[in-house]
Order: sequence, then structure tokens, then C-alpha cells
Amino acid sequence: MNQSTLSRSIALGILAMSAGIAHSAEQTAAATDWVVDTSGTYLCQGYYSPPFVEGSASEDLNAEAENTDYDGDDRVILNGNAFISRNDFQLEADRVSFLNSTGDGDAEGNVKIRRPNTLLIGDTASVNVRTNAFDLKNSSFVTHQNRLRGESEFAIGAPNGYIGVVNWTITFCAPDVNSWDLQANQIYLNQSSGRGWANDVIVRIKEIPVFYTPALGFPLDDRRLTGFLFPSYSVGSKSGTEIVTPFYWNLAPNYDLLIQPRFMTARGTAIGLHGRYLFEDFSLFEAKTEQLPDDKVAGTDRHISKLTLTSDPSKPVIWNMAYEDASDGTYQTDLDNFADLSDKQQLTSSIGATVRGDNWSAGWLVDRVDVVDPSITGSAVKFSRQPQLTASWANYGEDWNLFASGDATEFTRTTTGLSSSDPSEGRRLSSDLKAEYPMARAFGSLTPAALGFARWSETTTGATTQDNEYFTYGASLDGSLNFEKFGENGSLHEIIPRAKLLIREPNEDPTVVKFDTPDTANETDTVSQIFLDNPISGGDFVGDTREMALSLTSRGVNSDGIETYRVTAGRTLFLQDRGITLSGSPETTEQGPLVVESNVRLAESFNWNTRFTSVADGETMDTATNELKYRTSDTDYVTQRIVWDNDAATRTDLYVSNQLSQQWRFLAGLQWEPNTEERVNQVVGLEYESCCWRAAVVHAYERDQVTSTDGGHSVKLQLELKGLGVLGRGASSIMERLLEGYELSEARY
Repeated sequence: MNQSTLSRSIALGILAMSAGIAHSAEQTAAATDWVVDTSGTYLCQGYYSPPFVEGSASEDLNAEAENTDYDGDDRVILNGNAFISRNDFQLEADRVSFLNSTGDGDAEGNVKIRRPNTLLIGDTASVNVRTNAFDLKNSSFVTHQNRLRGESEFAIGAPNGYIGVVNWTITFCAPDVNSWDLQANQIYLNQSSGRGWANDVIVRIKEIPVFYTPALGFPLDDRRLTGFLFPSYSVGSKSGTEIVTPFYWNLAPNYDLLIQPRFMTARGTAIGLHGRYLFEDFSLFEAKTEQLPDDKVAGTDRHISKLTLTSDPSKPVIWNMAYEDASDGTYQTDLDNFADLSDKQQLTSSIGATVRGDNWSAGWLVDRVDVVDPSITGSAVKFSRQPQLTASWANYGEDWNLFASGDATEFTRTTTGLSSSDPSEGRRLSSDLKAEYPMARAFGSLTPAALGFARWSETTTGATTQDNEYFTYGASLDGSLNFEKFGENGSLHEIIPRAKLLIREPNEDPTVVKFDTPDTANETDTVSQIFLDNPISGGDFVGDTREMALSLTSRGVNSDGIETYRVTAGRTLFLQDRGITLSGSPETTEQGPLVVESNVRLAESFNWNTRFTSVADGETMDTATNELKYRTSDTDYVTQRIVWDNDAATRTDLYVSNQLSQQWRFLAGLQWEPNTEERVNQVVGLEYESCCWRAAVVHAYERDQVTSTDGGHSVKLQLELKGLGVLGRGASSIMERLLEGYELSEARY
């Protein structure tokens, strides 16, 4: 069969319309390479194990048979277990005859054609043993890597590996498992591009038609393909019935685009775009946006967008850029968009770069803060940095370690909503210096250090400009001891006391200015914060102190080297009153809060974590958490957490995932505020997974995090036809957001 004959066959095949597929081969291609395994390891009770097809660079033809005859001078006839191979092409049949000069021939009886990752079986075939072209009648086929199998009226193979199949039925299910399949007039398999394409496709579940599309692309391997993705369907109280029909456009190996039309019965139609571009230096540009013209509920146009540029963090120069924009502060809450903005009320756009050397780094940053929530006013409005310059240096010597860091920042913020006492702009210079001499031995360690902090700031409030500068010097002495006891079974029990003396003395009392220091910066939440040289985040100010930080840790390690428990208690003792504070008022307490942390491994899969913080200079509870985690696998776990604030339980969380059987999985999550007796979030879901499909349904309630009002209920459905695509991703996305510990597992076979 020459090339012109092949082309005519393809053309005729495309025009052919068959009432059904009559496959008379003794067994299908999929069954031929299928290995049954009933051990319970595989959902499909087996797996594909094709024989290795060894390729060869030689153009020589290898032919074998029980009997070989010649008809005239040119025709070769192979009878009985005929076998022909050339490069990575193999042909098996009861009888094969071909012209030695052209390669055109015929194969009869139990015909098998193998190419890498592909097997085809049929009754008879026209072949060209030199170009590897073929026309196979009443065929079945399987592509092992992606588990695609099917049956067809005939299949046509081109010399370049391209395969066309006419009047076909295919599925990604295991042999003899036809939970769903696709029917169409033509299918084209291109092994070189890794894609398949079909025309006039009907999706059937249990032989019942449920979906039609004029064209459908699907992968033959892991490469990305252009085409429509399966639509998403959901029902909720905020947007009504929602349908999303995404289209993925693989523009080039390094950039792509996802287009997501989104129809909502209660609000209208939104258009979402998600584009990515990967540069040669592995920098990634990503753009996400969603536009909703004339929201029927809000009565106005709405949008949300985010642009990011991130460079390779291993490079000596790191660039970062971000742009955030939204029409209002409740867009995400109302519409559950995919733009993934970190802050709903104040959006930050920025651009910056960091240059790194062996022991130093320097960077600059410019950002802008846009207030999209009108309730944010006054000092709650964030400052923008225009610009911020930073530098740091570290030198680890044989004896001394030296550290230096600093920043120079110009701060501005919008005057909208500012009171007469709120500064609208300012400037700040800050630097931190530290020299330490660590001494470590097996029984403990001792590290003396000298400290230096310099601060200068200037603020403008209305027509008034005020500046202040001061220098804080200090010293610290940090030491710990290790007391160890080994058990007879190789276990280890260790007690570690630690103490740190810290002195910070400013040369004058400054005016405390807050540019980027949060109001809770001096609150102690963990034991590690007790031992910081400066617990105030940001470079605004450094307080005066003479204090002693103390902690005691007890830990156990079993014979396998696994830590079985760790309990730490810590507290700061103040040796004098502090006059330079975040609040501006002197602090006279003699001790900081008692902080207790514990992590106990009750069993191999059972952990108990607690954290307790007392009120300073007292024993009453300030904050606390109690958490129990039981996890045996990615699909079996229970997490229970209670949070206390001021001696009252303010939040309780419960997350459950249970693999009821090999196919069924139950999931539930509840976030509850006991003091108000109100739900924050609630989710209940059920997943089912079989050999070739899985489905999930979830009911969710979410409280509006901005307004603290009823956020509404929603029901999400998700169906995955394995190997083909996912119909509706809403169920898994909402569980990832609301169910701690949940991850959509990879499809099992």
C-alpha cells in the first residue's frame, strides 16, 4: 500500500458511516496486554504490561515464520506465526505476503500491530512493511501509557506514526469494564505530539448518552493540549445555578492561556482569563482576571485581577512584581473567584528586586495600597512604600559571627478618611548590628553578644512635620544546658534549660512612630519569641528593657530516632519598667506571659499539640489552643482544635476524612464560634472512586469574612472520567479551601 493508497483510504474512512462496530478478533488488544491482579492493590483489578518493543536505527527488515515461500521473483509469503519488525514497528499474523520491491502486502488471521505504547488487533490488514503504513479491519486498540482502549470498524496508520480510527468507541476503563465510553465518527492518534482528537463525540455513561460535542481533544501522555475542558456545574444561594465552560489554549511550550466563561443565573455572565509565560531564565509571569459586567445583584460592573512576576529564587538577582485590583472588597466572598488575592479589603501592588552575594543581599521595593473596603479609614489604612531600600550582611568566622541589616523607606498613604492626628507620609532610616561569640559543647552552649540599633524617622501630619532619632545599644548572654538519659532500648530523654539575659538602653526617649508595625507586634505567642533580640516586627522602634528570658524543655526520642514528645515552658522576667512601648504608655509588669507548648506523639499516627499563654503578671489564661490530630493516610484523618481567648472558647474546628471503603470517602468540616453560637464555615462531602471514574458532591456554608453576615449555602458536583477530564471542579476546590488537610488525590487505577 503506497502513500496515495493510504490517503484514499483515510478519505474514504472519514466519509464512512457505520451503524455499529463489528469486531470479530478472538480477543481485544487491551485484554492481550492486561494482567489480572485481585490482591486489592488496583481499583481496576489489574494493569497493562506490554512487551518491550525494541527500536532500531537500522532500516533493514526482519521477517520470520514457520514457512517462507516466494511467488515469482518479488512476492514473499510468510505462513504460520509470521513476524515482521522494522525500527519500532512490529507485525504479527497467521499469514503475511508482501512485495519485496515496494513493501505493499496483506496480513490475515490474528493480526497484531505494535508501536511504542500502542497495540492494535484486527482480522485482516493491508500493510506496507517498509513504510509501516497499514489499514486494519475490525480492529481494537490500546495505548498503554494513558490506558486508552477502543474498538473500531477499521484503523489506518501512517508512516509517521499517525493513526486514524473510523467509527469508534473508546474508554479509559479496564477491559470488560464499560462504566463510560465515547462514541464518534473519527479519532486521530498522534504519538509524536502526544494528543488525540475526535469528531462528533457522544459521551455515554452505562450506554446512556449524557453529553455531545462536535470535537474533543484528549492527551495520550502528560503533555498539555489545546481544547475545551470539561464544564463545571454548581448551585448556590449567592449566584444561583452556575456553569463554567473552560477552554485551554496551549500557545507554546512556555506560555498558555485558560479562558473561563462563567454563566450565573442570579448575576449574569463573567469572563475569566488565566495566562502564564515562562521566560528563559525561569521567571514566571502570571495574569489572572475576571470581569462581570452589570452584576444583577449588585447593579454595577465588577472585576478582580492579579498580575505576578516571580523569578528563579536560586539566581543572584531576584525580581518580583505584583498587581492587585478589584472593584470592591467583597468580590471574592460573593463570587468565589480564582484570582486568589491575599487581602480583600486593602489590595497591594508592588515591584522590587533583590541582589544576593555570598554573605550579603540588597534590595528595593515600591508598592501601592488601594483601599477597596470603604469601612477602612484612619490609621487602619496601610502605608505604601515608595520606595524601600534594604541591605543585610552576615559573616560567620571561626570565633565571631557578625550581622548587619538596615532599610531606608519613604512612606505615603491616601488621605481619604484620615483624621487630623493620622500621619499621611513619613521617612525612616533603621539599622541593626550584632556581634556574637558562640561557644558550644556537648553539655550545652553559651553565646555572648553585643547589640546596636539605630532609628531615625520623620512624619508629616497635616501641616506639621516631626522628626526623632535615637540609638539603642545593648548586650545579651544566651546559654543552655543538655541533660541526657539513655534508656535500655536505645531511647533518649533530654531536659534542656535555657536562659537569656538581654539589656537594651536607648540614648534618649523617642517618639514612637508606627509605619509598618502591627498593633499586636509585642504580643508573645511562642516560646521562640521570648528569646528575640527585638520582638517588635518592622524597623519603627526598639524598646528599652532589662530582662531575663527563661525556658525549660523536656523531650523524648525513641530507638528509631523519632521524637515522641516535646514540652516547653517559657517566661520573661523584667528587671525594670519599660518606658518605650508600642502603646506609648510605660509598662510596669514584672513578668511576661507564661507560654507553654507541647507536642506529644500518642501513637504512630496520633499527635496531641497544645499551646497556652497566660496574662502577663498573672496566671489567668490569655490565649490557648488544644489540637488533636489522627492521621493514618492522606484520606484517613481527624483533626480537632479548640481556641480560647480570655478564658473563653472562641473557636472550635473539627475536620474528618474517612476512607469508608476502597471506593467511598466521607469528608466533613465545621468551624464554630461557641461564644456567639454561630458557624463560620461548614462543609460535608462524599467522594466515590471506581476503576475509571470518580465523583464528588459537597454541601458548604461560608460566612462572609468581611461583613460577618450569612455567606450563603452552595452545592457543588464534580465528575471525573479518568483519562479524559473533570466535569466541574467546584467540589474539590471548596473542600481544599474549607477542609484542613484535604488534598485531591491523584486518580487511582
